[in-house]
Amino acid sequence: MKRIFPLLLLSTTALLAQPTVTGAWTITGDVQGYPISEACIFTQVKDKITGSCTGTDGKAYDTTVTVDGQKVTIVHGGSYQGDALTLTYSGTFDDKGTLSGAIDVAPLGYDGTFTAKVTEKTDKPDKPAGKTSDKPAAN
Repeated sequence: MKRIFPLLLLSTTALLAQPTVTGAWTITGDVQGYPISEACIFTQVKDKITGSCTGTDGKAYDTTVTVDGQKVTIVHGGSYQGDALTLTYSGTFDDKGTLSGAIDVAPLGYDGTFTAKVTEKTDKPDKPAGKTSDKPAAN
């Protein structure tokens, strides 16, 4: 029993150390001078992580995510001048939970860099201050 406990503790620690990528993320980066800015939402069902990423053009692309330890790969489609593309983001987490790494744009062979962060939630009031009803004011 004395030998099993340290192994169990080590296994549990390794599982807890794996980063969580579900939720809302913001990806920013650059591919050969072309800025990248995307809003992504990821969900996990069993061992599969999927979601969508939406660029500044408003188009949403189905996305798959693979996590292997501290390494994360995000893949989704795209288009440039009517040609289909595949964007692959390969990165690692730093000690603050920021994901950063390289972007590969296939089949063009372009590359770049990116940073991804959990999207900060903002506390926006449902109604402007002083407004108590959605009905127009009576004259």
